[in-house]
Amino acid sequence: MGAQATGETPLAIIGPRGRVNRVVRDRITQQLAALGADNLLGRQLAAMQAVSSGPIIAGNDVRLLIDGPEAYAAMFDAITAAKVRIDVEMFIFDEAHRGSQPLSDLLVRKAGEGVAIRVLYDALGSRDSPDALFQKLRDAGVRTCAFNPLIPVAGRKTVLTQRDHRKIVVADGTVAFAGGINFSGAYSSGSRSQRYRVTDAIRQGWRDTQVRVEGPATNEVQRLFNESWEKQNCPQLAALPEVTAARVAGSMLLRINASSVDSRRNETYVAALSAVSFATKSIDLTMAYFAPDVQLEDALRDATQRGVRVRLLLPGFSDFGGILYAGRAHYAVLLASGVEIFEERRALLHAKTMSVDGVWSTVGSANWDWISFASNDELNVVIIDAGFATQMQRMFESDLAGATPILLRDWRRRSLKQRILERFWRTWQRFL
Repeated sequence: MGAQATGETPLAIIGPRGRVNRVVRDRITQQLAALGADNLLGRQLAAMQAVSSGPIIAGNDVRLLIDGPEAYAAMFDAITAAKVRIDVEMFIFDEAHRGSQPLSDLLVRKAGEGVAIRVLYDALGSRDSPDALFQKLRDAGVRTCAFNPLIPVAGRKTVLTQRDHRKIVVADGTVAFAGGINFSGAYSSGSRSQRYRVTDAIRQGWRDTQVRVEGPATNEVQRLFNESWEKQNCPQLAALPEVTAARVAGSMLLRINASSVDSRRNETYVAALSAVSFATKSIDLTMAYFAPDVQLEDALRDATQRGVRVRLLLPGFSDFGGILYAGRAHYAVLLASGVEIFEERRALLHAKTMSVDGVWSTVGSANWDWISFASNDELNVVIIDAGFATQMQRMFESDLAGATPILLRDWRRRSLKQRILERFWRTWQRFL
């Protein structure tokens, strides 16, 4: 691959001091080419460079966090250690616990220590959160702000169909979290807790994934939070304290793919489509809400025709049946093309992750449905690292071990009621 990601376009790589010079960039690019078996990494880097406007960010460390208890432990630790600023951006912001410790108590304590705290929550996603929770935080000096309020507020826009679906925590500008995990009681226990009724699993113990990021990529997550806060005309602190620029924390390369209705193009969508289209070996997708458009469906089918092993882990039940049936409407054609499909029926699956060719991985908030790609603000972290991809594969294999395989011969014998529901909801999938 040499000094270029494609035949003509050099890789855009930035580090803690900004965009690296050509000599350093060429050295990193050559090192990347040496790492990719059969140039798999080179193909994915070329694809990313071709479709994404954002640079690759060097010098990061990423930790994979599985389910609520593990993610909350890491996020609570980062919040506890914060000295200057804490920023939270959540679709659902409700009371969360690390063991017996409530998140609200921790935030109140940190505010009392003089830490500047901002909480941006989606007005629709957090509509069931008690007003007393937000009042408790405001009384302690925490700045709170609703994204696109449901009731018009002076100086604030209200667009019901545009939501903030990101799940971000940034502590002191040096540690960031992103993925699918909200602050919610649904994550009070892990997804492997023994349950026998679907109604119990919908209330708690969701299967989800988050990442902890340290290094220069946190600067981009912080910038995106600031942008969202300002875009919503949220209350400003009189003197928002500056944070120290993030330093090199490891050797992982990242790209932060953020999408918004205000963006010229959807970075999360084009990144997913590109990764699938350029895959040569394997695609392992875990997706909470799966109702792909024609391009994504065709890309998955085309991948199997190239000899790529494509495996999808999808929900066996959902908190919204409509999207479940819309997704199942795609099963027959995907199975017939050679795509392997499994359903998670032990817990509610809420994760949005993908690993491609053992070198490219993503963990984020964007689902494969119309709402995520067209109407939501989303954020995915793309990790370009074979070691991290190995962790992702282990997680995927562990999930598959207890999942139910969907076989084409059995699927063709599904009930008439199932077929009717699939056809009905697929008709409406552009609104789901």
